[in-house]
Amino acid sequence: MPRLDPSRRTTVTIYDIAKKLSISASTVSRALRNHPDIRPETVEAVKDMAKKLNYQPNTIAQSLRERRTKLLGVIVPEIQQHLYGSVLNGIEEVAFRKGYQVLVSKSGESYERELMQTYALSNQVDGVIACLSQHTHKIDHFRQLKNQGLPLVFFDRAPERLAAHRVLFDNEAGSFALTENLIRSGFTRIAYLSGPEQLAVCQERLSGYQKALERYNLPFDQDLVIHTGFGYQDGRIGFTRLMKLENRPDAIFAASDQIATAVVVEARRIDLEIPHHLGLVAFGSDPVHALLHPAITGLHPKGYEMGSTAAQLCIQEIEQAGKNKRFRTERLTTEIIIRHSSIKASGEDSVVSAYSRFHKRDGFGDEVIYMY
Repeated sequence: MPRLDPSRRTTVTIYDIAKKLSISASTVSRALRNHPDIRPETVEAVKDMAKKLNYQPNTIAQSLRERRTKLLGVIVPEIQQHLYGSVLNGIEEVAFRKGYQVLVSKSGESYERELMQTYALSNQVDGVIACLSQHTHKIDHFRQLKNQGLPLVFFDRAPERLAAHRVLFDNEAGSFALTENLIRSGFTRIAYLSGPEQLAVCQERLSGYQKALERYNLPFDQDLVIHTGFGYQDGRIGFTRLMKLENRPDAIFAASDQIATAVVVEARRIDLEIPHHLGLVAFGSDPVHALLHPAITGLHPKGYEMGSTAAQLCIQEIEQAGKNKRFRTERLTTEIIIRHSSIKASGEDSVVSAYSRFHKRDGFGDEVIYMY
């Protein structure tokens, strides 16, 4: 196919439309924006001519005029994980409908990389949607975004003491239900393989785990709580430490899909049969877990809802230009999906949760908490 000679390329402007219709360029500009001062028949004529001439608006010029890029920056720990892929899908769908595009960066679970990505995005986008890396201890880089007046929304993992919108799972309730499922199936010595201890998400899941043990009068054993990370290798390390205990657990609550996958692989390696020798549940929703043998008990996926909610909050703050100073925390509740990995032969295959939550306002900022 012959290539188009660049010298013959032409760009249709509002001046071309104005010349064709014998009106001013300013009238064309206002008609294309449906300005109320322009008569409907003129608006229709302008749009018909724009279509006929294949006019394409200059989005860069529009961005300069409006001082907006129409870009949302997103920082995720990993891209290949099912949860974050679903979150990105939800963000992109809402962004597209609202006329925004998405610029995605990966922290790789590294604080230093997260720092670099945050600074790189700060001058390119209209707002940032971020999930903390598992190694983030300081949040000065996010405070700087807030000081610049850049809208900021956190999802899945969020700092505790920074005034911003947050879209999170109801970690305590989910952990309670998963631990309870193991208990009601007959497991009594349940280990908890978690991510880094400093993350609020890990503390909330630990709280749900502890409350379930307390509710069913089972002792809490600190030796059964292992804080490593959320990755596959972290799961292998945690599993190995548990297997070295004199009194091994009879079940494991894995705080992520990757940890649960590592447990399955390592259990097979040492001939531990799930669930006969070791029960297993995961705070995750990877569909691959439904295909394993045995299939792994987990949570109903809500990554798309998390992403779409985060995008809506971010765009709303962008377009309201800081008029609303109240920040929202959205808590997504999710049901557990019970599969073979957590069911003993004598166990029950249904859950009636004894968990009850109470609402309270956090001790900082002007924040409203929504749970659904």
